[in-house]
Amino acid sequence: MIVWTGWGILTVVIAAIGGAGGSGIGVALGGPSDSANLGTVIGLLLAGVAIWFVGERLNRPVPGFDQATGQPVLYRDRHRLFWVPMQYFGPIVGLAALGVGVGMLF
Repeated sequence: MIVWTGWGILTVVIAAIGGAGGSGIGVALGGPSDSANLGTVIGLLLAGVAIWFVGERLNRPVPGFDQATGQPVLYRDRHRLFWVPMQYFGPIVGLAALGVGVGMLF
């Protein structure tokens, strides 16, 4: 069961597109063995970077004013996956890419 709030599900979508897309490009360029894994590593690394920036953009506070008092407040959106803010999955996906890369060597 996947638990998310807001657009947190984009984390899974971006990581899947990055991994599968990189693997597909690797197979198209050089064959089904090492190039597919290298494509997966590159795709996951790019997906990790994309997840970080998308999460930072979606979770940044927006200044506004309270309707009742007129005091300035910061409105925060919550875009999370498994109760973790979306942008923190960027380094996790990057570590997964390194794990795939190390697994490719052995």
